[in-house]
Amino acid sequence: MTRPRSAARGLVVRDDELLAIQYRTDGEDWYVAPGGGQQRGESLAETVRREVYEETGYEVAVGSLAYVRDFVPSTHYEDRDDDGHQVDHFFWCERVGDESDDPTERDSVQVGVRWLPLDELGEVRFFPGPLGDRLRSGDSDEMGDARGAVYLGDVD
Repeated sequence: MTRPRSAARGLVVRDDELLAIQYRTDGEDWYVAPGGGQQRGESLAETVRREVYEETGYEVAVGSLAYVRDFVPSTHYEDRDDDGHQVDHFFWCERVGDESDDPTERDSVQVGVRWLPLDELGEVRFFPGPLGDRLRSGDSDEMGDARGAVYLGDVD
């Protein structure tokens, strides 16, 4: 069994829209906040900056930790083992500028970058679902004022 993978993701909100990565597998689209695996010797904030830029072309300033999520595949999918166990750290971020460069390293199933309206997160396949629910609710206590991170648990 492998160790859990540590990953960091950026929550970039602009005019009530969330910056999201659009993936397509088996002809179906789904969305996540930009981010990815932490490299050895890299802080979580450095991971967020690098991954957001690689996947979206936007440079960001990394703020406070907002959410932590475990993903243990076997608890959500009968045909999966736990080798894909990942711990995601979601950070509030702000764009450094209004314009983006072209993404430098797209994931293999990434088909685009979108600004998703927060109130529409329940209408698309956004992962993890409970994070989309929290962002959609717009609770001002959780929109980047650093009152404390929320542990989402093992959710899909």
